[in-house]
Amino acid sequence: MSTESDKIILHWLDYSRSQRIVWLLEELNLPFELKTYAREKDFRAPKSLEKIHPLGKSPVIEIVKPNGDRQVIAETGHIINHILQYYDPNHILTPEEPLERDEVDYFLHYSEGTLQPNLVALLVHSFAKKQAPFGTRTLMGLLVKGIDDQFYFPETKKNLDFLDAILAKQKQSGSKYFVGKKLTGADIILSFPLLTNIFGSKESAQKMGFGNIDKLWPNISAWAENISKEPKFIKANDLVASFEVSKPNI
Repeated sequence: MSTESDKIILHWLDYSRSQRIVWLLEELNLPFELKTYAREKDFRAPKSLEKIHPLGKSPVIEIVKPNGDRQVIAETGHIINHILQYYDPNHILTPEEPLERDEVDYFLHYSEGTLQPNLVALLVHSFAKKQAPFGTRTLMGLLVKGIDDQFYFPETKKNLDFLDAILAKQKQSGSKYFVGKKLTGADIILSFPLLTNIFGSKESAQKMGFGNIDKLWPNISAWAENISKEPKFIKANDLVASFEVSKPNI
């Protein structure tokens, strides 16, 4: 199936997981049209995104075929998998070893299915404390703190221990990436929960109770520093910089 003439449209939402798709497309040197959306005052996505996909989430990509047929693809992991499968014939981001491809596939599921839900819960709870009706905020704060302390913080820390150990093993083999010896889809999908949410907001992470994250997870810290210097990562961030206006502390 030829994909050379396909048109890719990325529906990008301010402060969302869609930034990884910008980076992905830049790494593969794929031309794309960027359509941007600003969040509402309540930090929700605008209703206009529901015209693209019924759930109104981002990222969403549209692939327009030369004959006019359109394919709408949602979910970050699914999008990355699809793009790599059909638009990375030269293995720029795709490992050539089958076992390494399986590892990348694992991280495409793990990042959104295991790691990110914990961070989303912490984000929602931070909103709950701030937006609770006056007179109930202290009670709400105690409630969500109890839940976070019992579950979401321990689970998040367990995951960070897990990922730091993987990177420690990778470092021993001479790699600074999560899979193999080069940048892959695994690093791209993990960039939002690890770099954007935590290691790119170290002061916020410490205030939340994570402590000295550089000391606790030195290998993730080093990985985040390396990723932040990737040329196409920087280019992707510069591309959308003027549209980024919403940055909550997670």
